[in-house]
Amino acid sequence: MVSSQRFFRSMYVRLFLTLALASLLVFSGLLYSALSSSRAALIKQKSADMTLFLERTGQYLDLYLQNIRNILINAAADMDQKLLSDPAKLQSALQGYIAPNGTIISHMFVLKQDGTVISSNQLAYDIVGHAELPKIARVANENPGLVNWSEPYYTPLQVGQTIAFALALKGGSGILLAEINTAQLTKRLNELLYKSGQGFALFTGNGNIVSYNPYSTIVPYKPATLPPEMEDRFTEELTKLPNGVSRIQGASGPLMAVKSKRYELSWYLVTLADERKFNEAGHSLYIRFLTIGGLWFSLLIVLTLVISRHFTTPINRLALQMNRVRGERVAVQPRQIERGDEIGRLTQSFYTMMGRIQELLQTVKENEERKKEIELQLLVNQIRPHFLYNTLACIGSLAKQHRVLEVEDTIRSLIELLTYSIGKSDHAPLEEELHSLRAYVQIQKVRYGELFHYVEEIDPGLSGIPVPKLILQPLVENSIFHGIAGKGAGTVRIRAIAEDRQLKLTVRDDGQGMTRSQIEETLGSLTAEAAKSGEQNQVAGTPHGIGLFNVQERIRINYGLPYGLHIRSEPGRWTEVTISLPLPQA
Repeated sequence: MVSSQRFFRSMYVRLFLTLALASLLVFSGLLYSALSSSRAALIKQKSADMTLFLERTGQYLDLYLQNIRNILINAAADMDQKLLSDPAKLQSALQGYIAPNGTIISHMFVLKQDGTVISSNQLAYDIVGHAELPKIARVANENPGLVNWSEPYYTPLQVGQTIAFALALKGGSGILLAEINTAQLTKRLNELLYKSGQGFALFTGNGNIVSYNPYSTIVPYKPATLPPEMEDRFTEELTKLPNGVSRIQGASGPLMAVKSKRYELSWYLVTLADERKFNEAGHSLYIRFLTIGGLWFSLLIVLTLVISRHFTTPINRLALQMNRVRGERVAVQPRQIERGDEIGRLTQSFYTMMGRIQELLQTVKENEERKKEIELQLLVNQIRPHFLYNTLACIGSLAKQHRVLEVEDTIRSLIELLTYSIGKSDHAPLEEELHSLRAYVQIQKVRYGELFHYVEEIDPGLSGIPVPKLILQPLVENSIFHGIAGKGAGTVRIRAIAEDRQLKLTVRDDGQGMTRSQIEETLGSLTAEAAKSGEQNQVAGTPHGIGLFNVQERIRINYGLPYGLHIRSEPGRWTEVTISLPLPQA
């Protein structure tokens, strides 16, 4: 019972693990495919959105440059010698240009040929100065008639980075400069580009930063800087990125970077997005899959239990029936089989098999009992009292004649024959069987003298083959008593050969022989039915019968119906009895 319960639990566990593993593989594949597809779709959509933002920002920067050009061109057109010669009116004019364009320009300057500088905020300029104006003026002088712009530089008037746009005035009377309002530019770009988990950087073609979001959480900044400045390593990596979509390591993980093409200003814009945002989008899908997986595995446990019980209950019942079979206890009470599936057919086959086994065991038991009776009968009939009486009388006669050696040989032969006959095993090697037969022949020679001759023709290679004991002695006895004795003299010849995978033992005598009817009568009397119905008539009516019957039955019981005795004879000349036995398998 314990082993059956252990079998049930083991089958349940194996079934559950198999289904769980298959489900896990399916769910894992679906989850991986869904997350990968979701992530790829999000990245594609985000890349498209960022690219769209870049295009809009590019349009804004182009418009931004056009506005600055218009401001400078319009202002340059108004500046004649009269205005340039009056510093107060020139300062007022510069302030008039800045007032409607304060979100674009923070300061304007006029650098006269004599080196005088007029500023839109003259007081601030006179106090802090501006060391970069001469350098910018040289750039404008090198490209007269065009609006030129500088690389980013530090200006004390804004206390920060800015860029100056310059235009040479007509007649070489001076240079008109305008510094952009960097703070307003950054604010406007933030409005266009910034979202949670994003950032941007605008830089020139030479890799100098124009504008960036100083408060983005995904960009690495230098420590102890105010406002925060991007790390030099990160800035350098941004400037080296190719146009399009790339990946770059941010402050706390990988970032997706989209770099624009060069604008009319020869500037680049890079937008940044935290890749963790993509993972967050798939988190809800991941939770949903886990919830479905949990519900499925809960249902799987119930289904596995139901399925396993459906199959293991009849198997457990069948196992209990099998456990009751111990040794010779094979009696199993058949039950009504209600199932028509494989388990039902298996149970039905088991009960059928057990019924057949019971029948076979009963047959084997009956055959064993019958075999023992036949062997006992054989031994009793072979050592008949009159044989012992005649042998002992012969020994007494020899003793009276003082033929001591013959007495000794006869007694030794009798002892050997009796010892061999009552041995425990019912089989012996052919050599031992022949040795026992020689002892029997020696006793008969003492009794009958030279009435017969005994000859052996044995293949030496067959001497070790086991044969039933006393299987040749009844045949030799029949040859002496019923063949040669009636004729007066003759020869008994024993032959052993291997033929057609059989051991064939032949006893041949040149005595009176047998007619066909006698052979048929003898063979007919060897049936088991004849032995049961009339053993006494058989002995009396058929002198060959009892010995041959014992030999035939022992062969059939031990080896089966294909083996046994075969008799041939020619009346008045010879008789030959052949025993067919199976050769041992190599």
